[in-house]
Amino acid sequence: MKYITIIIMLISVAFLSAEPLYYPTTPVIENFGASWCGGCSIAQQGLAAMQDELSPGEVIISRLLTESGEYSNAQVDTRFDYYTVMGLPAVIFNGKVRVNGASDDTIYGAEYIEAISNFRYLGSPLKMSVQGFDLVSGAFLVLTEMIHDTYALDDANVVFYLVEDDVTSELTQIVRSVQTVPITLSGAGNNTLSQTSFSIDPAWNAAHLWAYAFVQLPSKTILQAVSTQPAPEHYFRAAITFDQDIQNEVSGSFFSPAFWIYNLGQANDVTIHIEKVSVPLSWSLNYCDEAGNCYFGGADVSFSYAAGEAKSFDLNIWADEEGTGVFNFVVESPEIGVYKIPFTYTLGPVSNADALASPAQITLGRSYPNPFHSEVSFELNSYKSGLSSALEIYNIKGQKLVELPAQNLQKGVNSISWKTEHLPNGIYFYRLQGSEQSGKILKVR
Repeated sequence: MKYITIIIMLISVAFLSAEPLYYPTTPVIENFGASWCGGCSIAQQGLAAMQDELSPGEVIISRLLTESGEYSNAQVDTRFDYYTVMGLPAVIFNGKVRVNGASDDTIYGAEYIEAISNFRYLGSPLKMSVQGFDLVSGAFLVLTEMIHDTYALDDANVVFYLVEDDVTSELTQIVRSVQTVPITLSGAGNNTLSQTSFSIDPAWNAAHLWAYAFVQLPSKTILQAVSTQPAPEHYFRAAITFDQDIQNEVSGSFFSPAFWIYNLGQANDVTIHIEKVSVPLSWSLNYCDEAGNCYFGGADVSFSYAAGEAKSFDLNIWADEEGTGVFNFVVESPEIGVYKIPFTYTLGPVSNADALASPAQITLGRSYPNPFHSEVSFELNSYKSGLSSALEIYNIKGQKLVELPAQNLQKGVNSISWKTEHLPNGIYFYRLQGSEQSGKILKVR
C-alpha cells in the first residue's frame, strides 16, 4: 500500500503559483564598533570568515564607527541610538538578530553564520533596484516594487548608506553618510522611487565609494535591500516564506508550501536534486514544479532558466515512521557551483512547548541600558526560529504592570523594547513567562 501511495503522490498535480509573491531577500549586516575597539577587529575577521561560506552578492555588510574621529559623524551615531547599541562590537542582522561582543572563537564566524541563517533564504514582498548613483552630485535613486498582492507597506523608511572601502589597511566598508526617507506602498506591481543626495567629502576616495539602501519597518525589521556594487554574472537565490524546520504529526504524504528559485544572473542551465544528509531509510523525498511535474529527489533533473526567471517548487515527502530527516535542495551548474538550501522534516508529536516555548528553548539575555530613562530593551535568546513567549514586568510591590509579547522569534539573539515615560523612577523586575528566569532594572531621570 505504501508503494501505491508513493506513485499517486508523484503523479499528482502541484497547485503552485505561476506569479511569484515573494522575491529573494538581500540581508543587511550592520557591524557597530570603533577604530580603537580591540574586539571589533575580531568581529570583522569573523564576518569575513562567514562571508567565505556564502555566495557572492548574498549579503550586504557595512561597518559603523563611533567616537573614531574622522571615521565617525552625527549621522552614523543616530544608528547607534536607533538600535540602542551600548557595548562594542555589536553586529545586527537584518535589523532583528544581534550578536554582542567578541571572543576568541568569534574569528571563525560560527555565531555569525548561525545568525545569518535566519535570512539567507527568506522571501520578501518587495523587490528593489538601483536607478542611479552619481558620485559627483551624490544623488542615489532606488526603485521599490511591491511583489505581493495583499501586503501593505506603511510607516516604513528607506535608509540610504554611503560606504567607503579600504579607507586604511585595517578599516574597510566604513559608513560615511546616512540618509532616511519615508515610504508607503501596496498593490502587486506598484512601485515608488526613493532618492537622496549625499554630500561627498573630497578627502574620500571616490573610486572606493559605493552605496546601498534598505526598507526598514517600525519594528526595525529590514524587508529588502539593494546595493550599487556589481552583481555576479551567474547566481541563484531562494525565496522561502515558511519555516525550513518542518514539523508534522501525521504520517504519509506531506506537501510543503510553494517556494521560488530565482536566477538573478545570466541565462543558465542547472540541475536540481535532493541531497539526503540524515534521513530514515523508509522515507521518500521528492519535489514538484509549477507545471505539476513531480520528480524523484535523488535524480539530477535539468532545468533551463532565462535571465531573471523564477520557478516555483514544493517539497513532496512520504514519511511513515517517526523521526527527523535532514536534507538539502540542491541547485548546481558549472557557472554557479553548488547552491544548497537546507531543510529538516520531523514526523512525530509536537509538544506545547513549540507554541509557547519553555525556558530551555528561550533564555533571557541582558537588559540595556540599565539604569535607563524612558525606554529599555531586553534580549531574548531563541534556539530556533518561530518560537514565542512573553516578558512580564512587575513593580517593587510585585504587581504585574505589563506583558510584552515576544512572538515568532528568530533563531539567535532577539530584542524587545519597553517605553516607560508614564512610570515613576524606581526598581522594576522582569521575568520570562513560565520560567524562573528574571532580572532587575532601574529607572532614573
